[in-house]
Amino acid sequence: MTEEIIYEAQQYLTIEKEEGFKRIIDIEDLMKRHNLHEVIRFLKEYFRDKEKGLRNLLLMDKCQKKIDEYVAAMFRMHMAIKTLETAKEVKIIERSQHRAEESGQFHKRNRRSDHRSRSWKNRSHDEKNRPARYPTQRAA
Repeated sequence: MTEEIIYEAQQYLTIEKEEGFKRIIDIEDLMKRHNLHEVIRFLKEYFRDKEKGLRNLLLMDKCQKKIDEYVAAMFRMHMAIKTLETAKEVKIIERSQHRAEESGQFHKRNRRSDHRSRSWKNRSHDEKNRPARYPTQRAA
């Protein structure tokens, strides 16, 4: 995991307020103690908790300013989760490509090709294309 991706995810989880910056969650600190999979799982659980809180707020009063804060925080968490998941997928793809490079090139005998179909010819066929008698028949 590169520092750039962690920084980008942290930017989604940082809100600029009048008194300064506020972090919804400090991902940089979490990444020092936990692996990527655990951090993503934690963010998803926290997202679900925020979702439940939002539902409760909507049931009480739909005009509260706190609803806007919840929605903004949930959107930011969603974007951070997607950023980290994309980085995880890229890491998996890079790992599989690296393994393919290590294994070397495919041997010619293992490649599937039309080699066999070209080498064998039907001796009873004179290689002339004829129209079908009926529209449902294939031409020989």
